[in-house]
Amino acid sequence: MEQLKVIFVDDDTNLGNFVSNILETDYNYKVHFQNTILGINHIIDDFIPDIIILDVEIGNDDGIALAKDIIANNPNIQIIFVSSHTEEEMITKGIDVGGNAYIAKPFSIPILVSYIRRFTTNKPIEQSLKISDYRLDLETNNFYFENRLLKKLSPFEKNALEILIQNSNQVVSKELLAEKLWSHSLEKRNIASIQNTLSKLRNLLQENPSVRINTIRGVGYLLVV
Repeated sequence: MEQLKVIFVDDDTNLGNFVSNILETDYNYKVHFQNTILGINHIIDDFIPDIIILDVEIGNDDGIALAKDIIANNPNIQIIFVSSHTEEEMITKGIDVGGNAYIAKPFSIPILVSYIRRFTTNKPIEQSLKISDYRLDLETNNFYFENRLLKKLSPFEKNALEILIQNSNQVVSKELLAEKLWSHSLEKRNIASIQNTLSKLRNLLQENPSVRINTIRGVGYLLVV
């Protein structure tokens, strides 16, 4: 079974190391711990956590404000707040920005794990796909670069890009594209349509030269990430 991935952000290093060690050894979770919010967005993009455990005060930084930004950009990631601040106003603020739970410190590890299990069981179907700095929203067909909208893709463009992203760094044959896009085998009249669509997608990928669509002559296409 795939390991559940947890990011734990708390400025108390001793607590962070203690909790991370138990979650990894006793519950077989894959945990990334850090005691600052430095580079947190890149860490989220690389680690792709199922859930984030977040202190509401991380040094001088506001964990609730951070959570609001994380949720806006990663709506499928669940967030649990932990804090010694148990004022009603603070708890309400954390839940209002989209936090799933607010646990008072000191907390019980089994109780924390119960919350983790509750909010990571039967997760919703992924609603977006990411490649490097790009993100494809599968519900709206919007395609973003660094959270800046590049274009609302046509259904055909969206389906083609989705196939390439799901098979990134692998050759996707023309036959597979045709099967996915038209539900039938490749026909000569479809080739120009595929080429035109990929040309439009290549133009959108010019924001980051390291992400590109290569043509593998006589075979198909390769999305290099």
